[in-house]
Amino acid sequence: MKKSALTVLSAAALLFTTACTPDDSVELAVQQSVQQFEAAGVEGMENDALFAAEAASASMLEVQLGGAALEKAVSPEVKEIAQEMVQANQQMLNELQEVAMQRNFVLPSTLGSRHHELYEEITAKSGIAFDLAYIDRITKQHNELIERYEDMAENGQVMELKQYASKQLPLLRQHQQTVEELEETIDNI
Repeated sequence: MKKSALTVLSAAALLFTTACTPDDSVELAVQQSVQQFEAAGVEGMENDALFAAEAASASMLEVQLGGAALEKAVSPEVKEIAQEMVQANQQMLNELQEVAMQRNFVLPSTLGSRHHELYEEITAKSGIAFDLAYIDRITKQHNELIERYEDMAENGQVMELKQYASKQLPLLRQHQQTVEELEETIDNI
């Protein structure tokens, strides 16, 4: 009885998620990963699959926003940070793709809907408004990422994904500090 109730609740949650975001590349990647794991008899992989998909989308967002900042930013400091973010996040994405291939995770090939909306919102701005929006977004992004990577490093199921998250944390913390210092400098101008 417990198992059938859990199955019904899981199916309802999956239908609700699918109905709410049918075009969300992150959700689709998570569903495909979970289906593959379940077909192989591996249960409880939702959190790992979600982390992998969200991390891929977040890295793609930082690469794309960094590219936009290299073109649109007016501050040389913002352009410098953008260049660093592009390189670091492309490397993070490449490493995540290697883990995904080894462990059969499906990663999105495009930004998730939430990240796409953020990209559109920020790139719609120009001049100093763009610089401020970009720095604000990557500051918030790094705060969110550090929390999520810490959780995965501690609670992940797949060892390679846990190791990936642990390995990226020092870089994420360094980026967070750099961005917060720039944000403080901008706020004091």
